[in-house]
Amino acid sequence: MKRVIAIADRAALVSLKLLAALNLLFFLSFIFVLLLASRAHAEAPNCAGTDLLTALEKSDPAAFKKVETEAAAVPNGKGLLWKLEKPGEKPSYLFGTMHMTDTRVTTLPAAAQKAYDGAGTVIIETTDAMDRAKMMAAMASEPGLMMFTDNTTLSSLLSPDDAAALNKGLDARGIPPATVAKMKPWILSAMMALPACEVARQSAGEPVLDVKLASDAKASGKDVEGLETAVG
Repeated sequence: MKRVIAIADRAALVSLKLLAALNLLFFLSFIFVLLLASRAHAEAPNCAGTDLLTALEKSDPAAFKKVETEAAAVPNGKGLLWKLEKPGEKPSYLFGTMHMTDTRVTTLPAAAQKAYDGAGTVIIETTDAMDRAKMMAAMASEPGLMMFTDNTTLSSLLSPDDAAALNKGLDARGIPPATVAKMKPWILSAMMALPACEVARQSAGEPVLDVKLASDAKASGKDVEGLETAVG
């Protein structure tokens, strides 16, 4: 009886590994398709878009005023660079970043640049981001973080209207819906949040702000540390 149970356990383990591998293939195929779609826009990587606040101000001034009022009421809502001080200690600085390659993001304000230049240690979210291949390998080693490993599918979690909206967005990017069928919402939303032009720039090797800060710091002899790891 124990032998039967052991065989069943091994069979279940093999099945789970096969399922995980299949889900990983779905994920890798999605990445491949996403990169192909981005390359279609690579000839014109400059991003263009609509300023929603400007549009709102024109279409509904009252709503725009309400948004401005609520934003102004947020405590410290305009701060990007913070100075942390303690008696007897050198000051530290905290700077808000975005994972984007746009030069309007990667070019630091003068005060932030001065703080960065004077820092001996630079700490970013994760140093894994400095090596994309390593980061992808780490995430791929835990497919359950990104992919459904049971019978759940993305469409089973969506209403018909939401599914239609998702498919429309995927079609606009040239991505077959089948490639995201087993993908968890968080990873899909994170990838789809980027415009195709930004994906094209990143796939071409342009660094996002965090990576640029860390790479420049390392090149100049500063210590570089991460707050967390991609997996684990």
